[in-house]
Amino acid sequence: MMKKQILKHAKTCGDNECCGLIIDNKRYIACKNIALDPQNNFEISPDDWVGAENQGEITAIVHSHPNGLPILSQADQLFQKQTKLDWWLVCHNKIYQFNAIKPLLGRDFKHGVDDCLTMVIDAYMLTGITIPNYERQDNWWNKGQNLYLDLLPINGFYQVDDIQEGDIILVCLGTKVPNHAAIYIGNQMMLHHCPTRLSTRDLYNGYWLKYTHSIWRHKAWQPSAFMAILNNMALNLN
Repeated sequence: MMKKQILKHAKTCGDNECCGLIIDNKRYIACKNIALDPQNNFEISPDDWVGAENQGEITAIVHSHPNGLPILSQADQLFQKQTKLDWWLVCHNKIYQFNAIKPLLGRDFKHGVDDCLTMVIDAYMLTGITIPNYERQDNWWNKGQNLYLDLLPINGFYQVDDIQEGDIILVCLGTKVPNHAAIYIGNQMMLHHCPTRLSTRDLYNGYWLKYTHSIWRHKAWQPSAFMAILNNMALNLN
């Protein structure tokens, strides 16, 4: 019911971006877009925001891209970082949900919470592709497990011989099985998160290239989706 209300509201706004708020994860409140350029931006009326707060907890922000891409823009991601809320986006009569996450760059490492798999899951979520999170113990690669080779094929990935932006690079760090994942971001660069280091960009050469196990691509990958990852990195380039 709530999603039907959101789609109906977006349709009635035509070429202007709709905007609204979700209360308590179960009720949608349509809001007035007071942006000066409503076809390309949105700004929720302060009165509507206060009114929504009086009705419950605001759990997500909704807006639409009537003539745009089904990803959050750089400005969207900046404001999402400030609100610390989930954002829902209407585009092409579909609803895309984007969880509130830490910026991809500059994360502290904590295995099983903020590690290389978390990086991949969050980055792909920004592109509209869902990868389930898996409970994992540290040092699983020395305990007879092969997490990445088990995980990727059942979640829509297939192995490739070339490399393009958005591909996942699997690396063997002192092991026979791949125990590290990075995302290729073009220009011989990769995005990844290693233990004892903040998440960062590195040149994909030398050590990383030498110990690469394989390259993987998602069957639903669209080149335009990569802009969502770039938009996020622009929030906190290091």
